[in-house]
Amino acid sequence: MLNKKIILCGFMASGKTTVGRALAKEISTNYIDTDELLIETYGMDIPAIFAKYGEDYFRDLEHEIAIKVSEMAAGVISTGGGMLTFDRNGEILKKSGIIICLVRDFDVIYQEIKSDKRRPLAQTKTKAELRDMYEKRISKYQKYADYTVVNLGSIDDCVKKIMSIIDEN
Repeated sequence: MLNKKIILCGFMASGKTTVGRALAKEISTNYIDTDELLIETYGMDIPAIFAKYGEDYFRDLEHEIAIKVSEMAAGVISTGGGMLTFDRNGEILKKSGIIICLVRDFDVIYQEIKSDKRRPLAQTKTKAELRDMYEKRISKYQKYADYTVVNLGSIDDCVKKIMSIIDEN
């Protein structure tokens, strides 16, 4: 049984949720997706929060969720794509577990997110703007990440890479 938190960060569609669920199942621990927890906690989906209150309000709610998960017991936590781009969240989460940044090729990510209505930022930005956001966010993720895992193969391959990191710790 895992006795620490494994926190996955990365850009939209980098595999955090899919890999996080598979990893939690593989090591028989609980799984938390911060976006799902935010929706459950505040009773609104993310596009509705953005539309009604704006991004700054959403980021404040996201910070409350970062505090909440930092206080939880061991498990696998997938963070929203923007969570670790804010120092206040990165600093809290860095103290509470091992942070692993998942990285995928931008063009693969873009193909997945361009028509996904659940991703408000992907709907309002051009491909060039999203690429710029991707490049800026990667350095912010890596500021807090203990490890980086390239997610280009199967889900199982990515889970195995993370398992080897867990075994080292």
